[in-house]
Amino acid sequence: MPSDLESSIRRIEETNSPDNAYFSYSVDDTGEYGLIKANKEGLRLYAADLLKNSLLLEEEDIKEVKPIFFSPKEWMFSETGYNLIAGILPQYECRRNILAEQERPVRDIRTGEKKKPVLMFVLMCITGALIMLATLKAFPTLRLWVNIH
Repeated sequence: MPSDLESSIRRIEETNSPDNAYFSYSVDDTGEYGLIKANKEGLRLYAADLLKNSLLLEEEDIKEVKPIFFSPKEWMFSETGYNLIAGILPQYECRRNILAEQERPVRDIRTGEKKKPVLMFVLMCITGALIMLATLKAFPTLRLWVNIH
């Protein structure tokens, strides 16, 4: 007996033509955020593909976690030059358990990490300037540009 989910997937695939579908992975103008560019047929067919893969999770052996890769589709493009989302890595536990196993959240606020390279650069510039001044005081004849007539 086909489930409601299977009949919904079948209905989505029957009512949305891949010839009209467009689905693409992209990024915003800043390159910071990933985006999906799609028309309604592309979104619906992509959703049907995700729902099909969710049915596979019910059939799979929970002991062995293997990625489920999407099969190539004519209506799927990637404007980035590579496939941003190639498949699904199944997770069989609830969100709370998955997050509890992780050491830190996915979007970690990085405090001070970017300041260290800048601080090192500034210190290196100051040190270089001091060495240059000391060298010019110790060896006044090194100023070739002054002695050139």
